[in-house]
Amino acid sequence: MNKMYNEDIKKRFLHDYYKNETTRKVVEYIFYYSYGNEAPLGKDLYDFSLDEVGATIANSRPKSLNVAATRGNFISQYISWAIENNLRTSNIHPMQSLSREWYKQFIDKDIKQFISKRELDYVDDNLVNIQDRIVLRLLFEGVYGTECSELRNLRWSDVEEEAGKVKLYDDVKGERFIYLGKDVIELIRKAYYSNEDYHNKNGTVEERSLTSQIVDSEYVVRNLKRGRVREGERVSQITILNRIKMIAELFNLPDITPKSLSRSGMIYMAYEILKNKPDGALKELEYEDFEKIAIKYNLTPNTINNHTYYNSAYMKQFINERNIKKLYEN
Repeated sequence: MNKMYNEDIKKRFLHDYYKNETTRKVVEYIFYYSYGNEAPLGKDLYDFSLDEVGATIANSRPKSLNVAATRGNFISQYISWAIENNLRTSNIHPMQSLSREWYKQFIDKDIKQFISKRELDYVDDNLVNIQDRIVLRLLFEGVYGTECSELRNLRWSDVEEEAGKVKLYDDVKGERFIYLGKDVIELIRKAYYSNEDYHNKNGTVEERSLTSQIVDSEYVVRNLKRGRVREGERVSQITILNRIKMIAELFNLPDITPKSLSRSGMIYMAYEILKNKPDGALKELEYEDFEKIAIKYNLTPNTINNHTYYNSAYMKQFINERNIKKLYEN
């Protein structure tokens, strides 16, 4: 629902407070969420009590502590602005001195952000289009990049088939190389050479629009002959997002995204590392293990005093014992 309660006031706040368009869009979505709480109460978010703010954050279904806290910070800024502009009934700010711990209660534990290798294989086996299968599999294997650019730039000429070595190109980070298994290399080869028509929505649509032709291209992931698509051009990020969205809807995985697929692959790599540690070794991930995962999945390193390292604390937010057990110990 794209409705705001007291839209004129919220638009004024957005204009006064945020010069960055991307940030404004993020806060707009928070206001769309809050409408469902404001309308029944008949009052604006800036007049909410702490419990009412908490209910608003919970209704937005945050997937992580960071997301919950970020949404809370934006709401807090809005309330501060309202107090400064004499809009709030009370000049007492209900969110002052909150700790991050307070936000933990609002994380949606039912959200399925990650999938196991077994679930990935099941979805893969039930996709009829190799163009969909290759997107799903490569994201899981770490072929991602800024705005999905590693995936969108991949050509068959970048693949050393026998060695399993693949050259990737990120629009921002530049060129790198990755090694992939024989089954993934074979899937890339099939995706590039396949001349089959694309079955719309995995073959579940009406007969009149059952298939679309695939555009000739040097790229592995290709466009469909629709609209203004030109022969030879690479797919857009929106195309990748739409294909993952379609897969998510068909297989009842509403919270799966390119990022969560990539992170799912990272969790699987961590599981494989732990499983293959020799008998007698400490069965927990060490910094060197996180470093291997970060390199394969092209995470950006930090540099301090000419020393480069990867932020394992950041990775531990999702590569952790709880997620590994949830996905692989059942």
